[in-house]
Amino acid sequence: MMRIFNRLFWLPLLVLSLVQSQSADFNFQRYIQTQETTGLLKNAQWSLYAIYADSKEPVIEHNIRFALAPASCLKLITTGAALKILGADYTFKTCVLTDGFIAPNGQIKGNIILKGGGDPTLGSAVVPGSLPLDSLFLSWVQALKQKGIRRIEGDIIADATLFDPHPIPDNWAWVDMGNYYGASSPALSIHDNLYYLIFKPAQTAGQPAPIVGTRPLIPGLSFENYVLTGPAGSGDNAYIYCAPQQFKARVFGTVPAGVDSFTIKGSIPDPALFAAQYFLTFLQKSGINVTGKALTLKKPARTRRQILLAETTSPPLKKIIEQINKRSINLYCEMLVKAISIERGGNGNTKHGLNVIKKTLEDLKVNTEGLHLSDGSGLSRTNAITVRTMVEFLNVMRHDEQFTDYLHSLSLAGDPNDVGYFKKWGVGTKLAKNARLKSGLIESVRSHSGYLRDSSGRWIIFSFIANNFDGHFSAIDRIHESLLIQLSNLEN
Repeated sequence: MMRIFNRLFWLPLLVLSLVQSQSADFNFQRYIQTQETTGLLKNAQWSLYAIYADSKEPVIEHNIRFALAPASCLKLITTGAALKILGADYTFKTCVLTDGFIAPNGQIKGNIILKGGGDPTLGSAVVPGSLPLDSLFLSWVQALKQKGIRRIEGDIIADATLFDPHPIPDNWAWVDMGNYYGASSPALSIHDNLYYLIFKPAQTAGQPAPIVGTRPLIPGLSFENYVLTGPAGSGDNAYIYCAPQQFKARVFGTVPAGVDSFTIKGSIPDPALFAAQYFLTFLQKSGINVTGKALTLKKPARTRRQILLAETTSPPLKKIIEQINKRSINLYCEMLVKAISIERGGNGNTKHGLNVIKKTLEDLKVNTEGLHLSDGSGLSRTNAITVRTMVEFLNVMRHDEQFTDYLHSLSLAGDPNDVGYFKKWGVGTKLAKNARLKSGLIESVRSHSGYLRDSSGRWIIFSFIANNFDGHFSAIDRIHESLLIQLSNLEN
């Protein structure tokens, strides 16, 4: 998901009055038509669909044939398909190998190979059950020391060849690539493929904001810095421009005055190479001498028998999907697409994985008219889906044996303790702690999809998508929230 803009609090008076309304005879169609006459939605494409899950009876039905960009709501399709194809307990494995032999004196005569198995959580502190970067490498060092290894006469080689070498989907925007949410997705990914870029803002707006450094250090990465200091409280408005495999980045925008330092997140240009470099440094600091260099394989190597030295297993897929949908992590979703490709006989190619996902929907008898997939995360503006397709798929998932895991991966409205973006939604109304939602946001796109129960306890499935609206996305939020509150008020 693209970086959230600084939130504005302008709300149309009509929306405010609707949030407070609990009228049983609320007219959805009249409200929708009124909203479409405002400046916000007058020139937009706006699709709304809500049905009762048991009868498939429409409650809201507006422009349901429009094929629109869904932004991160597309993750609901990718994660649901992944559960069906891979299974809730599916795990990824990363192996530390050697192509040499261990001498009696503790020397390895050969290379250490870090073989990526497509684990999106490797070295991440986000997913419960995964080891953060330093803890991960410490566990590998300990495994080597337990085998008596004290010296490596060879290189540290990153093997990310399980997936094809295409780093990102074709239609991602240049403005996204260098930032954390536009990271590439090789089979050996590490630390969420991100680094922290640290600035020292000036005391007054308009002055340069020098770069202090990165955490962790990315060897070879340099910056052309055009970032200025913005007004105090203006937040993160800086963007890193840097394509995969490129090590000279340009940074534009502003960071706020009034703080000693300010940090934004960038995408590591070559995550597999960084993993090898960082591990080599970690080995040296831990007292294991390495004579060679950090390298990456460009194609699968034909080597003699390899010896397993250590192995790391990811948390189960259901835990990964929970983080994908609550935190909207693009990287994890794109790696799932490639894992799906591998599972169905492909070579870890995005296009093949997306074709498998679409075929899965067709096999489930979900209407796929208007469905165009450019990625799995929704970051591309060229993705398109109808609200009908989204709702039909969500209804299919409701009957899946893994539905509980899927449902709980969505954020809970009005729950201050839940991860996600809906902590204040519906507070004081029947919507609170009664709806599970996913949101989507990219340039001129705002979407919400999910499940709720009405006052009688009946399931309602909904999908709302707005494209090309004139105004701030928070105004769309209030309209969609208002519709959901009214849906939760229905009685049958």
